[in-house]
Amino acid sequence: MIVLALLSALGAFALLALASDRHRHRWTGVDVAWRRRGGWALVALTVVAAFAAWGPVYGAIGGMGLLMLGAGASFLALNLTQR
Repeated sequence: MIVLALLSALGAFALLALASDRHRHRWTGVDVAWRRRGGWALVALTVVAAFAAWGPVYGAIGGMGLLMLGAGASFLALNLTQR
């Protein structure tokens, strides 16, 4: 469950970043609205998976930590690569 939460956090912020004005040109073919919906769905999946893995108290803390890790990794990947 922890791996599922981590992968969904990484995917969530990748989709949300690719829906932004700055990075939407990097991935053509998928509508921006679908990227946003998919990103928010993966954020919800991250929180649910973290709650299932660690329980309600530590799941909230771990889920937010994984979301921050996903946001940081997405930020670095999109801003330090050129296209």
